[in-house]
Amino acid sequence: MSAGAADAATAEHQAAAETAVSPAGCVIEYVTDPHPSPSIRGAVKVDAKVQCGRPVPAQDLSLTLLADGKPVFKTVAKATNKSDLFNQSTYIRCKNSTERHTFQGTATATSVEGNNPYVRSKVSRSVVLPCGY
Repeated sequence: MSAGAADAATAEHQAAAETAVSPAGCVIEYVTDPHPSPSIRGAVKVDAKVQCGRPVPAQDLSLTLLADGKPVFKTVAKATNKSDLFNQSTYIRCKNSTERHTFQGTATATSVEGNNPYVRSKVSRSVVLPCGY
């Protein structure tokens, strides 16, 4: 198989994983809009949650905070044999409060069920906040 054909097969498999419905019904329940952190002074954060109808053998939830369309921080939460998964560790500390930037959160969740990956993605709204990074 040529490299181009291998890339096409990989892309096709990934697209199938994103459109296939998780047998456990796993969905990204929410991605919060970027907001000033209530627990970390001078920080902007975003949170996300995956919810499944039953525990799954393995899952992860990656969450990326974007500023002006560019990734500025990413975290990955992992769980085994759980039906839900939270990612609440994605934030940046603001260096000043005079610059304004447009922030957005993007989440990608993968559950592995029956040795097959099921991928979901979700984005928050864009929010302009006074936070120089």
